[in-house]
Amino acid sequence: MLALAQSHQVRDRLLALESDLEVSIVQVTTLGDRDKSDFLYKSESVGFFSSEVEKALLEDRADLAVHSLKDLPTAITDGLCIGAIPQRNRVADALIAGQSVQSIEDLKAGATIGTSSLRRIAQIRRKRTDLQCVPLRGNVETRVNKVLSGKLDAIVIASAGLDRLGMSDKISVELPLSEFVPAPAQGALAIQTRSGDSALRNLVVQLDHPETRLTVETERLVLAHTQGGCSIPLGVHATLDGNELTIHALLIDIEGKVCIERTSTGPAAEAPTLARDIATELLDHGGQAILDQIRLERDAK
Repeated sequence: MLALAQSHQVRDRLLALESDLEVSIVQVTTLGDRDKSDFLYKSESVGFFSSEVEKALLEDRADLAVHSLKDLPTAITDGLCIGAIPQRNRVADALIAGQSVQSIEDLKAGATIGTSSLRRIAQIRRKRTDLQCVPLRGNVETRVNKVLSGKLDAIVIASAGLDRLGMSDKISVELPLSEFVPAPAQGALAIQTRSGDSALRNLVVQLDHPETRLTVETERLVLAHTQGGCSIPLGVHATLDGNELTIHALLIDIEGKVCIERTSTGPAAEAPTLARDIATELLDHGGQAILDQIRLERDAK
């Protein structure tokens, strides 16, 4: 299970800092773990995979939490903070297919492809309107087995999760970042603590990776400025070259027919302004209409 593997990895890194530290894993089942009935984007819940974990922190049932940062709402919960963002793993999405392929274009006509991410669905349809996107939930092993058992022709899933579970050999092809834009903060972990726990914060901060924090926080700022939540068809990837920050972002409609895509480069010190400006560009040039239509369709269900 990915959440458990990620927690064990953080535990091991903390023990490497303080070998006499006592660490136990507290497992929390979230709404996202329990409700696997449909596409994720149809849910109106915020913090689908994080709210109950945060509640465990606030109720002192746990002292720190390990999240996939892309699942954590951009609004930080009162009383909590992100104490560390370790160095990011691979950012790209991966295609796992039951046949030998080099790209999505190589899948057979009408192939079934599993994903519950609206961003992935829209980008798949942008490339292939004939592919049948079907809901895909459950742990990573369950998703991969859908392909291995022949129940699905392919799935799209984050490369980082496969890496953390030692399942990278299942990847048929890693989707190019220039063609298939990842979710904001994809591939990064967030270590969350209570704001007032200064002793633990001082320990955890040693796992922070400043370059990763800058790039993923920039991506999350783009998301925050769209005010769309983490289930919208938004892809953002920020990279740092010296003191120069580049943001590549897109907003795409669910059918993959309308895509607003922008790239912006500027001083890293101006990251908040760059993030706000590129989000405004996306919204003003058709992105707001896409988000409004998604909300209308969601409210009608």
